[in-house]
Amino acid sequence: AFNTYILDPIFKLFDAIMNFKKDETQKLLDTLKIKLTPEDREKEGKPLLKVVMRTWLPAGDTLFHMITIHLPSPVTAQKYRAEMLYEGPADDACCAGIKNCDAEAPLMMYVSKMVPTTDKGRFYAFGRVFSGKVGSGQKVRIMGPNYIPGKKEDLYEKSIQRSILMMGRFIEAIEDVPAGNICGLVGVDQYLVKTGTITTSKDAHNMKVMKFSVSPVVRVAVEPKNPS
Repeated sequence: AFNTYILDPIFKLFDAIMNFKKDETQKLLDTLKIKLTPEDREKEGKPLLKVVMRTWLPAGDTLFHMITIHLPSPVTAQKYRAEMLYEGPADDACCAGIKNCDAEAPLMMYVSKMVPTTDKGRFYAFGRVFSGKVGSGQKVRIMGPNYIPGKKEDLYEKSIQRSILMMGRFIEAIEDVPAGNICGLVGVDQYLVKTGTITTSKDAHNMKVMKFSVSPVVRVAVEPKNPS
C-alpha cells in the first residue's frame, strides 16, 4: 500500500518531469490536483520539479507539523529540564521561573550564538528566554560563561538596545519577548564572545553551557611554506 499510494506517484512524477514528458506530466498534475500558475506551467525539468514538489508536498509545512506533534512545548519541557539547564539551586526564584516558564518571574535568557549583522563586525545575540521578559531598553546583567556568583569577573550591567524577531534572513523589531520564545538582541555582542546568560536577578546563576556533539570539519589547518 505504501509503494502504491505514496512512492509510485512520486516516482512517476519525477520520471515524467525530468524526461520532459509533457502530456504525461499534465495528466499526473490533473490527477493529483496540483494547481500551478501559468508562469510555472511553462517551466521544464528541475525548475518545474521544484515548483511541483513545493506545491504538492511542502517540506516546510510537513516539518513544522511534525515538530508541533512530537516536541513538547516550553511550558511542558521546562518543568523537567530546569535542573539540567540551570547551574544554581533548584529552589531559588530563577529556577522556579524556568520550571514554570513564567513571564512574570526574573528574566533568565540563554544566548546560544552570535549571528552576523549587515554592519561589519557587529552581531545579533541569538537565544531563548526561559523565564521573565526581555525587551528594548531593559537594564540587565550580562553574565559570560566564566561568571561566578558573588564576583564581578565576566559580568556586565548594561541596557538592551533592541529586541528583535529573527525569521531567516529577515528581522523585525519587537517591544519585548516573553518566556518560551527565541529572539535576537542588539548591543550585547560587545560583552559576550559566543554564549552567556542574561538576567535581571542579582542572585541568578548561569545557565549551563550548551555542549555540541559535532566533530570538527577541519582537524588540522595547513598553509604553504612558500605561497609563491
